[in-house]
Amino acid sequence: MKLLGMLLLFTASYNMFSDSKVLYSIDFSDVNTSDPRGWLKDKGFTKIESAAKDQNKLALSFSDNSLVFDTKGQIFAFMLNPSMHINNAKKIRITWGVNTFPVGASYENGIRNEALMVYVYFGDKDRDSGSFFIPNCPYFLGLYLGQNDTVGKLYTGRHFTDGGRFVCVGKPQTGVTVVTEYNLADGFKSAFPAEKSLPFIAGLALEVETSSTGPAKAFLKKIELLN
Repeated sequence: MKLLGMLLLFTASYNMFSDSKVLYSIDFSDVNTSDPRGWLKDKGFTKIESAAKDQNKLALSFSDNSLVFDTKGQIFAFMLNPSMHINNAKKIRITWGVNTFPVGASYENGIRNEALMVYVYFGDKDRDSGSFFIPNCPYFLGLYLGQNDTVGKLYTGRHFTDGGRFVCVGKPQTGVTVVTEYNLADGFKSAFPAEKSLPFIAGLALEVETSSTGPAKAFLKKIELLN
């Protein structure tokens, strides 16, 4: 019975994934380079900002078929692919995990830090950041793995209160690889109900923030956009 249950679970998972067409994929496994930042730029992540520029603050490496983000202290790091235009992407699938969560991080409690966040940007209409010092940008959803937040709940940050939401998409055990499939169409509709339709995907970003907490470590194997 246990084996039958495992087979049924595998079949259900396979069918769920196979029903969707992959519109975009970036695979961080089987990469052999000592220059992760150069590799990311070649893949379209041309804007590498803040601590992401400094290997001593954010150590990036390819290891165990993953891109590893090893945060050395209290930092903010940001890597953006700003030049995408993908229509009809309704879901995102991320294969990833966290080795070390930033201690005390919780959007619920106003400590907006994470070991790794994947941003999805929608459309070409800039929204107000709420700060003179932070550039405006299109609508976005920021997805992260956490320990202390409610899975699926949309959180509002200090900035981009009009056009940005953050959502904890899982609470995995440390060191465990998980596959997260999130419905972007439903998330966007819930976050921004005034918009009548789902815009095209305009960009992806990777962010690490431990500015209020401390060291963290995460890994990323693959990002896929699905119809």
